[in-house]
Amino acid sequence: MSKLPKNFEKALLGAAGVCAIGFIALGFMKSNAVGTDFNYEVARDGKKDPTIPEAPAAKTAGASLMNNLTVKQAVDTTRGVNLFTGVNLFATKNDPTHPIEPRRGAMVHPPIDNDWWERTGADMTHADSPARDDDNDGFSNLEEFEAHTNPMDQKDVPPVIKKLAYIKDESVKWYVTFGLASDGQWAPKLLGQSAAGAKFDNRVSAAEMIKPGDLFFKDKTFKERFRFLEIVAKKVTSERTKSEETVNVGIYEDLKANKKGTKYESQERLPENEIDSHAYFDRTAVLDLQAVGEKGKEFKVEEGTAFALPSTATEKKYFLKKVTPEGVEVEYTDEKGKQSWSIPKGGPAKRTDAAGTPTE
Repeated sequence: MSKLPKNFEKALLGAAGVCAIGFIALGFMKSNAVGTDFNYEVARDGKKDPTIPEAPAAKTAGASLMNNLTVKQAVDTTRGVNLFTGVNLFATKNDPTHPIEPRRGAMVHPPIDNDWWERTGADMTHADSPARDDDNDGFSNLEEFEAHTNPMDQKDVPPVIKKLAYIKDESVKWYVTFGLASDGQWAPKLLGQSAAGAKFDNRVSAAEMIKPGDLFFKDKTFKERFRFLEIVAKKVTSERTKSEETVNVGIYEDLKANKKGTKYESQERLPENEIDSHAYFDRTAVLDLQAVGEKGKEFKVEEGTAFALPSTATEKKYFLKKVTPEGVEVEYTDEKGKQSWSIPKGGPAKRTDAAGTPTE
């Protein structure tokens, strides 16, 4: 009687099934191998040479990717264009389906040529692009175009004098009345009014009359501002009677730094109602540089003094030559020589010639 296990036949049958499944799986994987994907067969020319012809080229191409590559900008006519991108095209609001190539079309914003917009990077796509300030420096794109400055660089701006505004005049009005005179000595009196309208005065007393060469006044307002020169007889015409008469006139000079050497006259018996027409002024202009981040920062400059533009500049190269209620005159020197500008109250600055006539 056989001593084999009762289930031996069943175990043998199971093992055979597992082997069959394994052979089927192996055949399936072989049929889907990488070599099948590429479907490349060694040429059968009778030689035992498995070399792939494309291999050297593939190796060279792969090695080139490890090199430092330089990509040069392409050129379209006279302008450079970025590789792998198209040339910028635009469309008008009247015909949005029609593309416009600015380089080859008419000027979009005369007198600014289209090339300027593309070359500088300023935005030309708005109806008011020339009036816009792309770099927010206080100058419009048109002003930057005319000045040959960069509209995308806040540090590259047209002459800032063009943005200097005259806000108002703050002047002190004064007149030295004749007072008393005896043997060439003098006791003048000061009448004045501040920019705010407050009245003030000063005087030389009869007991302390000054002689030629002396400074006055002794203290208080306008202390030692003037030097007495002389008293002379002079023919004058009366504003009231229109007749000519001879009167004594006191002559004195200013010692204030910005008016040093200026000579004034004080007329004897001048009618009180004519004092205003003979008065002198210490004029101060209130200015505002409406550019380079300083708009709204009003500052005061006295007539005959130097000042800086902008306020952060270390050199006071600008000179306030003249101040009137209607406008101011400013001078400075640059690489082109002496420049003169007239700035009317509430109006734009204009370059002027030697006679003060606007030239632009």
